[in-house]
Amino acid sequence: MLHGQTRAQRAPKTVRPTLVRLHVSGDVCPNLLPRLLGLVAQFDQIPYGIALTRFPAGLKLSIDLGRLEEARAEILLNKVSGIPTVRGARLVAVRRN
Repeated sequence: MLHGQTRAQRAPKTVRPTLVRLHVSGDVCPNLLPRLLGLVAQFDQIPYGIALTRFPAGLKLSIDLGRLEEARAEILLNKVSGIPTVRGARLVAVRRN
């Protein structure tokens, strides 16, 4: 253990499965992130990670999810794309160790 570091600060190393990263760009809207997380929850997913960047002209979000079957991934992507404040959405497979 490093000096000054507690066990809680050291994350255990675990092998993670292939992840799916959902990239979303959209309008600056306070409801966009909660709506996306609500959809993710409907697919019984708990995100491995979430990144959000706010720009003057919009938001960019990335949400790392566990493995999704192709059909379910397509349904999720269609639902995300149907949110009125979403400008674009795509899913990318990501391998993390």
